[in-house]
Amino acid sequence: MQLLIQLAWDRTDDNPLAAIEYGRKSLTLARQLKFRPGECRALLMLGWAFLRSGNYPTAVQSHLQARKLAEAIHYRGGLVHADNGLGYAHLEQGNYVLALRYFFRATNLAQQIPDSVLLAPIPGNIGYAYLQTNQLDSARYYTLWGYELDKRLHDQHSEIGDLSILGDIEARQNPAAATAYYQQSIARAQGMPVSYALCRSYLGLARLARARSQATDAVRYARQALQASKQGRYTKGVMEASAYLADIYAHQGNTPQAYQFLVAANATRDTLFGQAKLMQVQALNFSEQLRHLELAEQHQRAAVEQRQRLLQAALGGVVLVAGIGYLLIGRRHLRREVEFAQERQRLVRQRAVAVLEGEEKERQRVGAELHDGVGQLLSATRMNLLALEHRLALTNPVHQELLTNALHGLDESVKEVRSISHNLLPANLLKAGLVPAVKNLLVNIARIDSRLQVRMQVFGVEHGRLDVLVEAVLFRAIQEAVQNILKHAQATEIHVQLVQTEQDLTVMVEDNGVGYDTEGRKSAAGLGLQNMRSRLAYLGGQAEFDASPNRGTIVTLVVPVPANALAAHAASLPVNRPASGVA
Repeated sequence: MQLLIQLAWDRTDDNPLAAIEYGRKSLTLARQLKFRPGECRALLMLGWAFLRSGNYPTAVQSHLQARKLAEAIHYRGGLVHADNGLGYAHLEQGNYVLALRYFFRATNLAQQIPDSVLLAPIPGNIGYAYLQTNQLDSARYYTLWGYELDKRLHDQHSEIGDLSILGDIEARQNPAAATAYYQQSIARAQGMPVSYALCRSYLGLARLARARSQATDAVRYARQALQASKQGRYTKGVMEASAYLADIYAHQGNTPQAYQFLVAANATRDTLFGQAKLMQVQALNFSEQLRHLELAEQHQRAAVEQRQRLLQAALGGVVLVAGIGYLLIGRRHLRREVEFAQERQRLVRQRAVAVLEGEEKERQRVGAELHDGVGQLLSATRMNLLALEHRLALTNPVHQELLTNALHGLDESVKEVRSISHNLLPANLLKAGLVPAVKNLLVNIARIDSRLQVRMQVFGVEHGRLDVLVEAVLFRAIQEAVQNILKHAQATEIHVQLVQTEQDLTVMVEDNGVGYDTEGRKSAAGLGLQNMRSRLAYLGGQAEFDASPNRGTIVTLVVPVPANALAAHAASLPVNRPASGVA
């Protein structure tokens, strides 16, 4: 589901229709899993995708639904996103007073959390709204505030938009500074899907060129704005650039060109900036051009077609025979290469599985030896010391204290051996399976530290057992992730989710601790994280780590599940505790 939401976000600017499709799929999945935070994020993503496609009523509806859900689940980040999206939707429709109301509410919420990442894109939107009402001082203040946040947080996407807004502000008072801002925005936008900012910057340069009576440059910049809007499917930009080109050509006396762009602008406006109508107008124009071209070149095409048919008839037999022979030979070679590759993969996987099975058997052997061997010896030694204490009837306090300390140390050794043997050989994992073993692990952790809030949720995991090796590897990985939280995270909450679908089993371990900088630790990743990745890779799965300073950590483990291990039902297994345990 998170992957679908990320795909939707990645396509929002360059292909809003594809983003909408991904967003709907993620929304459906979230509702099936009854995962309300995921449902809220999917609604927010759909709202932004509808905004980019020009469907403002649906965008407002999506953001309102997301805000209502965020209030219900106390998701403050969702409230910020929803208010920012609602403000932007009203801003695009020209309702600047209502847009500012939403923007300021989003700003206050982001500052209360506090969260600079959520706050970063909002001041630029406030500045743009003030610009539309000609309040230049307020527009400059808020846009510069947003621009400084963008640079500090390395938010290039928002930085490009704020640069274009600063260009629009300076264009009314300082054309030289405006040109610099526009050019900087365009340069930063290379390779980025930010068609709205490119359109704004190119149109700003076109207006400045026109004010300097540089008609050729004005047309060039306006066409670049139109091209950027079309490539990014930014419908409002298509309308504005087309209308501006029509105005330029009208003043130049070029009526056909002016009429062409005016038609495009009106068609876009009449369909509420709809992509479908614009594409329809373009298709009709192209069809008309083709019809005139066919009338002018009809005889030439007929002659070319005749020559092509003769050539095809002459060479058909040769090509057919040669093609069949080539395909047969190529197919044989391809089949052999595929077989070799499959065999290599099978052997590599067989070797990796054997290594994991050997490690797990060795763990079980050592655990059993500790429990049955060392543990029994320590217990027998304790009994002998107790018998010695009874026989000697010690009266010397010093001797009695020494014997008591020896018994206490022996008791601690027995507990430590028992703990190590249980970790190496968890009884719940062997007897009942993965879910009961994880549940028991979390209950023990919560019992040790009553301040730690622990939650566990299970979706779609069948009552039957998975493959023993899969269960063992996943349990070790979960155990490692939880131990890392206890050692380093300083967290007060741990949330574990197990979600099984027809294709795979996903485990998420999330905490609200101090987190860490993933970029700074890529080259020096801990041995535990490297082992986790390699073990999951042996099973054809993967381990991902999502963390940032002061925002907690999410560990995601995914392994494929064989078709015969699936069940037809889904189960949710919350574990409640009154004071400490798994919530």
